[in-house]
Amino acid sequence: MEQVLYSLPDGWKYQKLKTLIKMHYGKALKAANRIEGEVPVYGSNGVVGSHNEYLWDQPTVVIGRKGSVGEANLAFTPSWTIDTAYYVEIIDHEVLNLMYFYYFADRFDVSSISQKGVKPGINRNDYLNLSFPLPPINEQERIVEKLDALLTRIDSAIEHLQESVTLKNSLLQSALDGQFSAITERMTIESLAEVKGGKRLPKGEKLSDEETEHPYIRVSDFTDKGTIDLSGIKYISKEIHEQIKRYVICKDDLYISIAGTIGKTGFVPPELDGANLTENAAKLVIKDKQQLDLSYLYLFTLTSDFSAQAGLATKTVAQPKLALTRLSKIEIPMCSLEEQKLLISTIEALKRKIHDAETVLLGKMDDLKSLKASILDSAFKGEL
Repeated sequence: MEQVLYSLPDGWKYQKLKTLIKMHYGKALKAANRIEGEVPVYGSNGVVGSHNEYLWDQPTVVIGRKGSVGEANLAFTPSWTIDTAYYVEIIDHEVLNLMYFYYFADRFDVSSISQKGVKPGINRNDYLNLSFPLPPINEQERIVEKLDALLTRIDSAIEHLQESVTLKNSLLQSALDGQFSAITERMTIESLAEVKGGKRLPKGEKLSDEETEHPYIRVSDFTDKGTIDLSGIKYISKEIHEQIKRYVICKDDLYISIAGTIGKTGFVPPELDGANLTENAAKLVIKDKQQLDLSYLYLFTLTSDFSAQAGLATKTVAQPKLALTRLSKIEIPMCSLEEQKLLISTIEALKRKIHDAETVLLGKMDDLKSLKASILDSAFKGEL
């Protein structure tokens, strides 16, 4: 894919970047070797730490070389750039404004020059060989001033919309906690459901991408929406399944992750009914469906009460695993099946309203991001 060039206004010209900037390789600085200080340490995706020494003492643009390839970050103070990124030196500030170049770098799609493969990256010479739309320096300064004002307003609007999304999610959590806290009677999980763990593969055996009759569900397949992502499901052979066939999960069970990312719960889709379950998860098998509704149990696992009892609310101490015994002793607020279904209906109606509102908000955020991209495109065509 070649760089697309447009007709430019009078007084503008295309000029190779190598005549305007120098790109310096960053220098490796492992986290263990950093001495905490005031100097920001930049990687390909922004600040990754701090140090007491700098590699470059001038304002610069840091451009991702590996990892977040092509991502641009501004460093106004003395900084250190590690070896996954380049830092830029403006050859002549009377010819090129740093912020004008930053806006170009931030918008430019490097896919046309990036190297493909296991470790994608960009070659410095390829970047420097780009044709850069260069107006007179006073025009650059005018464009930068205009972009600063417009993009600040857009970023502020996006931030407010994101805050609204967060607020709506907090509203749902608050409603969920309130519904369950109003129920006074409590029963343990073990009195209502069997708690059973999954099973790891026999030693030496591996999962396969080749589809068989025996899918194997991992914690990495659990989504944040209370179900399983089918796109990355792995499989085991009939022979392996025979060895661990007691450790399967059904569509009428609820799963919960107990190691790694702890506390993710959800339902098993019909396509995975009878699938084998990882040892890093457990299943809750309801004993009496006339006493406990599966969706009611699931909603309770989303409450702050459940998190507190499971020890998930404690952030200061790493919890490597949620013991099945602890899970079994968690107490659930209990009411009649009819009242459970009413609670489920109330929460689901609220979730739909919040989802609809969130869709509108996210749509507005996408519109603003598109507007931002359009403004930047216009700026470098001389149309701003």
